Amino acid sequence: MSGISSMGFGSTAVQNAQFGIKQGMANLARDAQAIAGGSVAGGNAVTDALVDAQQQKIDVEASVTALKITDQTLGSLLDIKA
Repeated sequence: MSGISSMGFGSTAVQNAQFGIKQGMANLARDAQAIAGGSVAGGNAVTDALVDAQQQKIDVEASVTALKITDQTLGSLLDIKA
């Protein structure tokens, strides 16, 4: 198996993790705007944004963990090949 084809999985995993981080951060920014622009009368919108922000935080943390695992795995594979 060539080095380039064996790296295909890793690059896909990295791209997926980076996409998850980017998407989560964009959603957090959206939630922050909803919270900042909210009012007491619009409590449901603010509450929904706060709950969603917590979910986005968890999603970003999961994507960061996936990125770390991919980095470690690729590093181990390179060590084995070397």
